[in-house]
Amino acid sequence: MLIKGVFIVIIGALIGWITNYVAIKMLFRPYKEINLGLFKIQGLIPKRRHEIGITIAETVQNELISMEDIIVKLESAEMGKSIEKIINDILDRKLKTEITAKFPMMAMFLNDSTLEKIKEIIKDSIMSHKDEMIRMFLNTLEKNVDFKEIIVERVDNFSLEQLEEITFKLAKKELKHIEIVGAILGGLIGVVQFAITFIV
Repeated sequence: MLIKGVFIVIIGALIGWITNYVAIKMLFRPYKEINLGLFKIQGLIPKRRHEIGITIAETVQNELISMEDIIVKLESAEMGKSIEKIINDILDRKLKTEITAKFPMMAMFLNDSTLEKIKEIIKDSIMSHKDEMIRMFLNTLEKNVDFKEIIVERVDNFSLEQLEEITFKLAKKELKHIEIVGAILGGLIGVVQFAITFIV
């Protein structure tokens, strides 16, 4: 009877462990749908990948970060100084070359002082409209960038093999615990079964 009881417990533990192991593997496997006639089988994540992508995108967009958040950050990021630096860099590198290329006769009148005055005129003219430029840029960004669409597209195109590898690498301990819990529960069920057969 003792041997029978141990055998029942071991079988129960094996069934519990195998059941949880298969369930974990079926989060991803099989990647592609397999038609078994009466029913079809496919891993949960491959089957629901698009819906998962939509849910992740909606969560990120509604709960974590939105275009409005990015715009607020950009508005407070001193974009005016960045624009001024870009203008200065372009004018320092290109102004003299462009003027002499388009107006060769002016080359004889161009000295450092004159170039500096022209540079200041151009820069002041652009910078006087910097707020308008920044607002136009942010509006364009807001109209054309859709976080949800980008995230869904990325999830749809993400390699399932890579996603599976990352998931199992990150949750290796936790998934192993689930397998062990399955074995323990299976073993306990075996103990209960043995106790019932012993009583009966």
